[in-house]
Amino acid sequence: MRILAVDTSSFPASVAVSEDGVTLGEYIIRNKRKHSQNLMAMTERLFQELEMDIADIDVFAVTVGPGSFTGLRIGISTIRAFAQALDKPVVGVSTLEALAYNFVCSDSVVVPMLDARKDEVFCAAYEFDGAEMKELLAPCVMTVGELTKLYPDRRVIYTGDGMLMHKAEITRDNAVFAPANHSEVRAGAAAALAAYLAANGGAVDHNKITPVYLRKSQAERLYKEKK
Repeated sequence: MRILAVDTSSFPASVAVSEDGVTLGEYIIRNKRKHSQNLMAMTERLFQELEMDIADIDVFAVTVGPGSFTGLRIGISTIRAFAQALDKPVVGVSTLEALAYNFVCSDSVVVPMLDARKDEVFCAAYEFDGAEMKELLAPCVMTVGELTKLYPDRRVIYTGDGMLMHKAEITRDNAVFAPANHSEVRAGAAAALAAYLAANGGAVDHNKITPVYLRKSQAERLYKEKK
């Protein structure tokens, strides 16, 4: 199974192609959130380097959030267009799950944290039974103080840009801080997780993929307050 996965949920943009669980190629670019300009060029370059065509892809995958509202729309609309044109299925991957999947097979609780502003983070908690990921805390928004009180008797790996921003606030003894290179959502990890999900019935029609925001946009909140 060949999978093309895309992530534009945060500052970096990445695209990856995998085959039967092996990453064939991956591009990651950190460049001022120019995802709308970079994504197609990255994808085309990756296919050129792999000497492949987009028609060779069996399943498309995209991170669906939480994350940047604009970034998510760019990634999802691109993958929808590919899948619709080729009549191929799509797997929507939770951004938090893709981030946690960097630590697949770990025996610790994995807590991905993404900056949600206002001293809050988008977060969730997972543990692994081999390659199977189990959800301990469903994706939500909370303060770092609230989050770090959870699982006091477990060794916890904290990861994500939210962890990097709020590291000083996490003072518990059994905390492990992921390095920066494991604290970004990667299309390669999304592709690996998408392969597992697709093999277990997680692939759907392109029009069923929708973004997961967890909270309303700032514009929507301001409009509601004015009303």
